[in-house]
Amino acid sequence: MPRRRSTVAIKYIILREDAQGEQGFIAEIETLSSCKHANIVSLLGFCHERPHMILIYEFVSNGSLDDYLGNEGKMTNLTWVQRIKICIDIARGLDYIHTTMDNKQKIIHRDIKSANILLSKNWEAKIADFGLSRFHPINQTKSTIITNNVVGTKVYWDPEYERTGNLKKESDVYSFGVVLFEVLTGKLAYDSLYTNENEKGLAPIHIKKGTITEMVDPNLKEENTFTLRKGPNKDSLNTFILIGHRCLAEKQAERPTMKVVIEELVKALNFEVSQSPNNVNFYFLFIFLISSNN
Repeated sequence: MPRRRSTVAIKYIILREDAQGEQGFIAEIETLSSCKHANIVSLLGFCHERPHMILIYEFVSNGSLDDYLGNEGKMTNLTWVQRIKICIDIARGLDYIHTTMDNKQKIIHRDIKSANILLSKNWEAKIADFGLSRFHPINQTKSTIITNNVVGTKVYWDPEYERTGNLKKESDVYSFGVVLFEVLTGKLAYDSLYTNENEKGLAPIHIKKGTITEMVDPNLKEENTFTLRKGPNKDSLNTFILIGHRCLAEKQAERPTMKVVIEELVKALNFEVSQSPNNVNFYFLFIFLISSNN
């Protein structure tokens, strides 16, 4: 039998004096070993022979989402429909790790950001890099994990988690809200356009009334949908923006679950695809047939 060859991604972790690298390495193995989902990157193997720590993942060919944000040449390749689908994929991956099922504990990722979202050749999104993730203790009924060490990437930090150390799955929801607005604007949360105004980046800017429409990626506004209009469907855009706002609520208790987020993003997608070229062509064919019969 001929040997089957496949491309893989390899991550080499450097041994550090503070042991943080090794902790992340072990966390990644423990977490990904329990996760089997289309929107979670697959861990294929590992090597742990000190000082060597190597993780072997499935190869995801289109790189990470942050490669496309702020990169005009690449981001223009992603239509509004593709962007919504990517966000739905991320939301489904988060809903999976936030749920206890199939003998899997609930997991809080703690570092959701565009750099940790990988895109396959079909633009399917997969959540990666679980080195900072935390399992929710099985015997703990409360949904909050108290931690003295706030970790992650600052511009994506949940403000309540940053202020109190109270870690909940809603902390991931907040970070995902930042990603939603990155996808909408076509820019990274730490783009100087935002950090020059507020060191916390994109998220605080969303609160300002009347600025959201101005923040929409100009490439989307010029997108030709072949429906006698330019840009995204207004209902689709408004639904997307509204759920993004809810994810970025200051208080954890006011943020939606990922199941609700998925429902709203699917609505946003349906508003857009209902205006798709196929539906419009069918409409004009229907009108033509009626006119012919008359």
